[in-house]
Amino acid sequence: MSAVVVRSVAAGRARLTVPWVRARPGSAGLVDERLTGISGFRALRIFPRTGSVVIWMAPDLLDVDRLVGALQEAPPASAPAKPTRSTPDSSTGEIVRLAVGGAVLALVAVRRLLRRPRLTLGSSGLLGAATVVFTGLPFFRGAVRSLRGRSNPGTDTLVTAATLISLVLRENVVALIVLWLLNIGEFLQTLTLRRTRRAIEELLTIGEERVWLVREGTEVEVELEEVEPGDVVAVYEHHRIPVDGHVVSGEALVDQAAITGEALPVYAREGAHVYGGTIVTSGSLNVRADSVGRDTTVGRIISRVEEAQSDRAPIQTVAARFTRRFVPASFALAALTYVVTRDARRAMTMLLIACPCAAGLATPTAISAAIGNGARRGTLIKGGTHLEGIGRVTAVVFDKTGTLTFGRPLVTSVVTLSDAFTADDVLSLAASGELHARHPLAQAIVARTEEQHLHVPIHQACEVVLGMGMRAELDGTRLLVGSPALLRRHGVQLTDAAQGWTEQLRRGGETVICIAHDDDLIGMLGVSDAVRSGAGGVIRQLRDLGVSRLVLLTGDAPETAQAVADTLGITEVHAHALPEGKLQLIRDLQSEGHTVAMVGDGTNDAPALALADVGISMGEHSSHVALETADIALAGNDLRQVAAVVELSRHTLRVVRQNYGLAIGVNLLGLLAGAGGSINPVLAALLHNTSSIAVVGNSARLVNHTPHLPRTTDSELQAAPLEGRRVR
Repeated sequence: MSAVVVRSVAAGRARLTVPWVRARPGSAGLVDERLTGISGFRALRIFPRTGSVVIWMAPDLLDVDRLVGALQEAPPASAPAKPTRSTPDSSTGEIVRLAVGGAVLALVAVRRLLRRPRLTLGSSGLLGAATVVFTGLPFFRGAVRSLRGRSNPGTDTLVTAATLISLVLRENVVALIVLWLLNIGEFLQTLTLRRTRRAIEELLTIGEERVWLVREGTEVEVELEEVEPGDVVAVYEHHRIPVDGHVVSGEALVDQAAITGEALPVYAREGAHVYGGTIVTSGSLNVRADSVGRDTTVGRIISRVEEAQSDRAPIQTVAARFTRRFVPASFALAALTYVVTRDARRAMTMLLIACPCAAGLATPTAISAAIGNGARRGTLIKGGTHLEGIGRVTAVVFDKTGTLTFGRPLVTSVVTLSDAFTADDVLSLAASGELHARHPLAQAIVARTEEQHLHVPIHQACEVVLGMGMRAELDGTRLLVGSPALLRRHGVQLTDAAQGWTEQLRRGGETVICIAHDDDLIGMLGVSDAVRSGAGGVIRQLRDLGVSRLVLLTGDAPETAQAVADTLGITEVHAHALPEGKLQLIRDLQSEGHTVAMVGDGTNDAPALALADVGISMGEHSSHVALETADIALAGNDLRQVAAVVELSRHTLRVVRQNYGLAIGVNLLGLLAGAGGSINPVLAALLHNTSSIAVVGNSARLVNHTPHLPRTTDSELQAAPLEGRRVR
């Protein structure tokens, strides 16, 4: 058995992978026993499917080596292993019970039409009594578990009590009808939930069982599970890409909506990164696999969605408490009804109508559907707690680099200062001078010419002027590409117009690169970490959603940070922030009463992501530590998903409230009608089914809910530093 792996440690929280937990899920309870005695231990979450164990400790007492030591040894093979939760009966069993119950009820109807004696508990009623027991088995088992203290009394206990009363009253036909109707309701709920899960699975499946593997230039069809990292697979039009990897040859349009949420297909060619589960809409590709199976982006999403189903949101815990308290109250109300009316049938009706099934389904069904909705759009919500938490945030803290901005230098402005040279000429000559430089600014210039398919003349010689730029010889002329200091060093002075452009570009947070041809300054480039398109719309939408504090947090210089903040309309800026400073800002906001969300992508953001009420890792290039630490992970680079997940959470909470209103309203009306003798047990069972199915159906709408995504306005486009802007 492999050793325990430490995935992340930050702000009193550690995430470990414990292989024996995944290999023997029934032994997961031993984790709690081993950690309970450790000083500083606070809380624990276990995910048997993936072997992940998340441990909360007092920060000053967090000893990772001690935690690893406690969990290192796998339990012996003879150790008792019990299921972590009971498994529901299979669909086959439900169908058999429905068929048997329906057949016996049909027989009863025929006997009555023929005026034969009805089924009783006597010798002729054994069939009816046996059928009642058979069709009620799932409810009886649940009641026995609650009596043994393995679960809290709930719907099963109420239904079992009502069934026993009907048998004592020799009303086994009534009991059979009630149980048959309840089984129909359970079956319809199962179908609805299964359809919801199937919709999620279809959206998040790789969808290919056999793939074309390229071996020594020949394509061989193999099973998907045979593909390993490093293999090259061929993908053709209208097929799903089966692995995460890089394109080694070919060109294609790829629909990445299932992973990144991008509405339009993206163009993929040699060197491009592609995701498993995305679809080649036209063209073909050869892709070298970086990750396969459960390690792909879509595989990790599926694993996280599975884990998230077991995470209970605070609102769901409220529902569980409500159910626990409502069941004893239901028994008391039924007993009071019997004492007042001396009518056992009416008391039985009260038990059936008081079943809190719909209330119990109100939250988990909505949360499961919303988590699936987010996963479909490339937003991985790691549990119901985080889904509810993001809807209640009042402060959002954004890291700048890689979150609000692209995280890499881009050519954002091109200025021409000579009538003899166009903007494309300036860019091409700059790329010629920087062609062999490894500096990030030089690479940004060369990349820009490649994107625009510009011709770059090849220089005959070049020299690096350390800290200033490049000097090159091009067809007998001198080419200078670098800072204003480089030009002054070689006798080229900046004109008043050039000085004005230099100041303007620097005010916008851009780095100025001058281009001189012989003794003439022909143009300038502005290079900066450009603001993501739509970032301003995200800020506006968060304000519209009631987020009162929006903060830009960065380790960058104040001037650069302020330029980005001014572009986006953010008024609160914290620059030169180290990880400790980021933590302190989160603490300060929380001490002021804010529910804080932190959005970041780097390893240095991990402590703040862990401390925030909700941590969101942004972008496909997020560090592994940030992805592990965050509560919500965005698979793509669409910043609009931050606002979309807040809107999705708030819509989910509205649906949950609707579900509770429906469930409790139907129960109260049914109780009043039952106490007054207006309905019988059969109608009570029908009403119970109707409310439960309505709640599940209402929650299922969340699967196809489309959150409103903010749009970039024309004024924002004009104000923001635009990649590739050309000015004179």
